[in-house]
Amino acid sequence: MRRQPVDAVTLTFEPERVVYDPDEDVVRFLANEGPILIRCAISKPALAELEQHSITDSDAMMNAYRRNRELIRHIAERKYREHRYEIGRVVVRLQDLAA
Repeated sequence: MRRQPVDAVTLTFEPERVVYDPDEDVVRFLANEGPILIRCAISKPALAELEQHSITDSDAMMNAYRRNRELIRHIAERKYREHRYEIGRVVVRLQDLAA
């Protein structure tokens, strides 16, 4: 089986499957690469940086995700193409915003 070139990877994000995870204090979202499910998340510090102010609760985190979803998805897709996973998932962290 031949793999696609790294630049050819395109993820399809599932807009209705976005949830706050209180155990890890992240917003989780899902994407697909064909039949493969890709678990993604963004950290609270990254969301706070995107909003340029502190995030106080889960509602604020979800709203910040919605306002910045295109950028967040772009970063998650880039990390996926680069095979930068954390325990089987792609997590957008504060340091990823500068890249």
